[in-house]
Amino acid sequence: MKVDYSLYLVTDSSLVPKNTTLLAQIESALQGGTTIVQLREKELETGPFIALGLQVKALTQRYHVPLIINDRLDVAQAIDADGVHIGQDDMPLVQARKILGPTKIIGVSVYNQKEANDAIANGADYLGIGAVWDTSTKKIKRSPLGIQGVQDVLRLMDVPIPTVAIGGIHVSNAQELMIGSASGTRHLDGLAIVSAIIASSDPKQTCQAFSGLLNNVFGSFEPPIALDTSSIVEKSIKLVDLLKQTGPMVHHITNYVVINDNANATLALGASPIMSTNTEEIDDLAAVNDALLLNMGTLNDIDAMILAAQTNTRHGHPVVLDPVGAGATQFRKDTVARFLKECNLSVIKGNGGEILSMANRGGRSRGVDSVGNNGGEANAVLAVSELAKNNGCVVVMTGPMDYISDGTRVFVVENGHPMMALITGSGCMASSVVACFQAVSEDPLIGAVAGMLTITIASELAMKRPEVKGPGTFRAALLDELYTISNSPELIRTHARLREIPLARSN
Repeated sequence: MKVDYSLYLVTDSSLVPKNTTLLAQIESALQGGTTIVQLREKELETGPFIALGLQVKALTQRYHVPLIINDRLDVAQAIDADGVHIGQDDMPLVQARKILGPTKIIGVSVYNQKEANDAIANGADYLGIGAVWDTSTKKIKRSPLGIQGVQDVLRLMDVPIPTVAIGGIHVSNAQELMIGSASGTRHLDGLAIVSAIIASSDPKQTCQAFSGLLNNVFGSFEPPIALDTSSIVEKSIKLVDLLKQTGPMVHHITNYVVINDNANATLALGASPIMSTNTEEIDDLAAVNDALLLNMGTLNDIDAMILAAQTNTRHGHPVVLDPVGAGATQFRKDTVARFLKECNLSVIKGNGGEILSMANRGGRSRGVDSVGNNGGEANAVLAVSELAKNNGCVVVMTGPMDYISDGTRVFVVENGHPMMALITGSGCMASSVVACFQAVSEDPLIGAVAGMLTITIASELAMKRPEVKGPGTFRAALLDELYTISNSPELIRTHARLREIPLARSN
């Protein structure tokens, strides 16, 4: 049976409004788009439970929707339901499968990686992850997972199988959960809803709202189109045009050393920078901006940066992290760990020392500067691909060559001039450029490649200017050439040196 888990209704007769019935609420929900129903009635004796189950089954069959029984295998067998859902304290999955046979659906409630992988190994058909948030519909023995906890389970599953999240989910927080919990190519297949539907005065309308929201979110999860390097170069050219045409606003929370250069680089490309660190306006800015850049150069208010990241994620905006000095001090290591745990990052862009340190593949820093090499190309490829896969984002490692990965693809930008290393904050400027492209790109990987091609080609063009004599004149020329590329994006086609490294070969 092919099952649509997207809008998963879980019943609770104690929540039914006084002027209606459980059956009426279920039918209204089915009319609104519910795709699967779980009958969960903890207080009913066997006889009444079977009687109710037969009535609900008649409804679900009429709408061609599967019926799952919570916990009670005897009731599921008595009414020939489509399957059962069991918790960690219920009958073991192996025994449940022996009783029900191979054709019935069996879902399992899980809270962490171990429970998820044990259920997968024992043959679960889907997983119910939660509770996500506090809920009054069930006594929760463990603290709520939150969005990050759901993402951790998805990311660490040995084998991808259908998943739904449950616990405290409403129309107001559903999109944030779906988008925020996604990890690379893995995302929730649906939401299990109890009170938001069962207690609703109009379940049909509520389900229609959930369905519309889910359809939009699933549309954003379409797998990226396989592209060769020449196609990515052409897409980069189009993104330069789009950036100049739309003028997206990019909110920077960056370090004081480079704030002026970051703003000027953003303006040179046609985007609009705002450099605010005040928590009082984070909500207002997140409602109108298009991307957020967090730069760890001067760590004055980490909580404000994390709040900004979470708020922008809620609005569907990409978040770029520049982990300046990651690995240089214990404080910075702890701060990076907080960003990875508490934020849903679109891109991590750092130098070799920072990225290798975060990926546990070496990496040395002196202050905020990377020292030494990256351990060779094979080590660099593994660092960016593993860090990207483990955190569900794109990773950019800058250096003599720039390595960029989303965990499934790795590209190398071979453009750039050594003079970049002789001006303060050139890496931070590159992060601003990448953030600008994230604001207009549907694929974070392509946006990251486009950003790195743009600034590295600009550095090469800047050094060809006759007036450039050293770092001071180079800085001004670099801004000028970013502006030149924004008006003549075909320069990317002429100068780009981009190659792909197949991950299978690098491993």
